[in-house]
Amino acid sequence: MADTKNPAEQNLDKNAADGLKLSDAEIAKARKEGAKEDVKDAAKDVHRALTDGNLPGEPPARSWHGSDEIQPWAYILDLGVDAFEEKVAKSNKTDPVPDEKVYGLLALERNGQNRTPYVKAAMKRLGLKADELPGGGPAYTNDLTSITDL
Repeated sequence: MADTKNPAEQNLDKNAADGLKLSDAEIAKARKEGAKEDVKDAAKDVHRALTDGNLPGEPPARSWHGSDEIQPWAYILDLGVDAFEEKVAKSNKTDPVPDEKVYGLLALERNGQNRTPYVKAAMKRLGLKADELPGGGPAYTNDLTSITDL
């Protein structure tokens, strides 16, 4: 009778430690468990592809639709740090800037002057961490804080 073991299993008998030889039933059970895991992994890959990477139980990925249409809002970056922070603050009830526009301003700043206070103000408003920043600019920001009182 021909050997039905796959190549990875053919040396199990020779390399088994003392008293740890697997029976044919145990090998069949392990094959079945491996096949189940392969099917689970394939199903997860298909689901990720169909749901843009969001698996059940995971928080939805943030999306900032409309953040690329930012030029009408770009003037806010010229207001100065304090005025910018006030303008994009969540507490601004009189003239609120939508989240997607704040994200667009953040991207514009990161790809332009990349000034630390502006980046930090936008991050605070949106609750972003450093690894969630939009691409652009170097990893560091241009710190504008004065070194002396002059």
